[in-house]
Amino acid sequence: MGKRPHDPVIAQLLVPRHPVAEWTGWEERVRLMVRPRRYEHVLRVAELAAQIALANGLDDMRAYAAGILHDIARDLPDAELLRLAPPECDIDAGHPLALHGRAARVLLERWGYQDRVVLEAVEDHTTGPRGGNPVADCVYIADVSEPGRGVNADIRELALRDLNAALERAIVSKVTYLQGRGIQVHPRTLLSYHALPCVARQDQGGSTSLLTAPQP
Repeated sequence: MGKRPHDPVIAQLLVPRHPVAEWTGWEERVRLMVRPRRYEHVLRVAELAAQIALANGLDDMRAYAAGILHDIARDLPDAELLRLAPPECDIDAGHPLALHGRAARVLLERWGYQDRVVLEAVEDHTTGPRGGNPVADCVYIADVSEPGRGVNADIRELALRDLNAALERAIVSKVTYLQGRGIQVHPRTLLSYHALPCVARQDQGGSTSLLTAPQP
């Protein structure tokens, strides 16, 4: 994409749906809400999400915006996460960090952010895209594979060629990892998993897929 999308000039170009001053205000709000190292991660996710979107002919401006906003609630105390996003299941109640995507959407909506495509991508980045929103796919993949994590380089490279294949690999890898360690999988993640074409074909054919839904 040439210059880095999180350079100030490029960032302004990537999000023209908001007045420049307004968008700069959103970025500054994120910077103040998260720890410095988290903000570095946010910038890398935004850059990579935009690159993935552009490579797949998708909306790189929205992908960048969702990448910037996705972790705005990540460093809130557990009590605040629970207040903003009441638990849907035992995993949420026992591990409130799982709520930070939903909590972020609630915060953004309360503060007047209205782009539903971006809001859904922010909400779904923790548990997996619900389908029908390729911007959410880009952000989810960018979050798990941005270079600073030091893992999932294969998923990152695949996403620049085939977004659907990369999403499939990312979700299957996640649930397989959790299953192998006996860790309960979030119901929303299971919905994303069973919506994957490869898993849906297994389900329809009567094959046993990797996971069954835990009880909320």
